[in-house]
Amino acid sequence: MNYHKKILLPIIVCFGLTSCLVTEQARNLEVEIMKPGVFIFPENISKVAVFKRDLFQTDTSLFKYLNEDKIVVDKNIKTANLSNQCVDAVASYFKEEGYFKEVKNYRDSLNNTLNSHSTGYSPDELFSKSNSDILIFLDFFKFYDVLINKSVNHLYTSACLSWTITIKNDTSAYIYNQIDTLDYNDWQLKSFNLKQDGHEKLLMDAAKYLGESFGKKIIPSWIPVERMYYGSSNPDMIKAEQFALKNEWLKAAEIWNRETKNKNLKIVTKSCFNLALAAEMEGKIDVAIDWLIRSYSMLPKNNKDHKANCQRYINILAMRKKEIERLDKQFRKPE
Repeated sequence: MNYHKKILLPIIVCFGLTSCLVTEQARNLEVEIMKPGVFIFPENISKVAVFKRDLFQTDTSLFKYLNEDKIVVDKNIKTANLSNQCVDAVASYFKEEGYFKEVKNYRDSLNNTLNSHSTGYSPDELFSKSNSDILIFLDFFKFYDVLINKSVNHLYTSACLSWTITIKNDTSAYIYNQIDTLDYNDWQLKSFNLKQDGHEKLLMDAAKYLGESFGKKIIPSWIPVERMYYGSSNPDMIKAEQFALKNEWLKAAEIWNRETKNKNLKIVTKSCFNLALAAEMEGKIDVAIDWLIRSYSMLPKNNKDHKANCQRYINILAMRKKEIERLDKQFRKPE
């Protein structure tokens, strides 16, 4: 993953229509934006080690679920395997993203090879033995309120995890509690052979998802979001839209900018709004807000829907500006 260039990437497009005046041709564009991580790690913090400590002995608990009105114990599903899968997913995600120079996955070795004495290792010892700058521990992992309805092919569960992050030369330990809800319906379950494999592979998939989700909270990551823009039957506006859908934002912006001088106020209003999206795509948040303010003031006061769209986007961009400021502190120089 390149953390040094663009922070917003256009992807698949989908459309949705709203109603009333200018807003009757409002459409949604799906994009990916880079979200900042929870921590701002100094440049010299480049090596991470991931462990499963299982402080609360959740690995020894039996896996139970409710099927209709009956509680079922499935001895084939081992919580230890699920929590190891979760740790594996975190380590793999860090390696794939390339944010850290080195990633080491110790899984549950603290319970055996590394932890040869009963008192366990102190953080300083673990930093030394692993030659790492960050230690990440999975201390608690549990699926609870598990509902599996085999008759309608549906699984629902809540997940509770607790992580501890320790940074070298930092006397504090940071605890991150991860709560999530997982809901697999019939369509999602089609990729699993439940009759042959039972629910183990499905739950391993859920554990992998939880690990990756945690990883995305720790370092900058790409997430899909929707942005609104205006379509039009005007030939030039259609051409600009076609450029935008091909991610050719500068070409689209050239046409929209020209249309801001159109005698039709609706075209002007739409063009100004769309120019805000083009500006955001280029990382120019203040310019985008200026275009929205101009679009907001174009139409009569009674056009509440459009004004609400402008205000909503301004609020999004204000938050985005803060995120970008935080991202600037998290970007790492390429080696």
